Amino acid sequence: MDRPPVPGILIEGHEYSGKSTLARGVADVLRRRGLTVRSSHGTLTRDPLVRSLLDEALTVFEGAEHHEFRHPRTWRRFNSRRSAQLVLDTELFGELGPGPGEILVQDRYWLPQYAFNQYFTPAEGYLSEAWIASRVPRFTVQVYLTCDAETRRRRAATRDGARAKHPLNAFLRRHLDEVAGLDRFTAGLVEGSPHWLVLRSDRLSPQELTDAVVRRFDARPAARPAEPVAAGAGADRRSTG
Repeated sequence: MDRPPVPGILIEGHEYSGKSTLARGVADVLRRRGLTVRSSHGTLTRDPLVRSLLDEALTVFEGAEHHEFRHPRTWRRFNSRRSAQLVLDTELFGELGPGPGEILVQDRYWLPQYAFNQYFTPAEGYLSEAWIASRVPRFTVQVYLTCDAETRRRRAATRDGARAKHPLNAFLRRHLDEVAGLDRFTAGLVEGSPHWLVLRSDRLSPQELTDAVVRRFDARPAARPAEPVAAGAGADRRSTG
């Protein structure tokens, strides 16, 4: 596809990978340059229906903290709702787009959910390759953050204490060792792609991560769109562990 990229930076990753810290750092650097930056988390739009669909999806995990990691019924319920929310959010953003001169710093969007679908419910076909190829907005810079399980455990204990942000967060906190396998699977979807920057937040400081992303943003080609996961390139992988 030759669609122009969304002017901005997409930061993806699973729980406690350092997404929000990096998003704040990048946004601060760009604002100090005098650029108009809009920071967004989870959704591209603020449409109330999009928000309600996201909230409904998250409630699926209420009371599910003790379910096994691959609990099929729970993941089907969540993945179907969250995927529908993403499809709607994407279409609405396609109609509106970013504001004139606006740089969008997006903290999480579609890739973790696509990984959830492929990892837990691949037979259902949620968020197809065709949707990714034709409808997902491309960003000037697309980043995937990864880290080891020990770093996730430390961050979970330090940042939230005993309190979870939402029911899905509470569920994933109980399965941080298993999230490591999901993280490896997701990284495999984008590793080696020239359109994704894969960074390890357990090996680089927040400042080093910010610098790496800003350098990529500054080096962006003038007219070449950034592609998401190519159809068939890793998208048909299935996890074995």
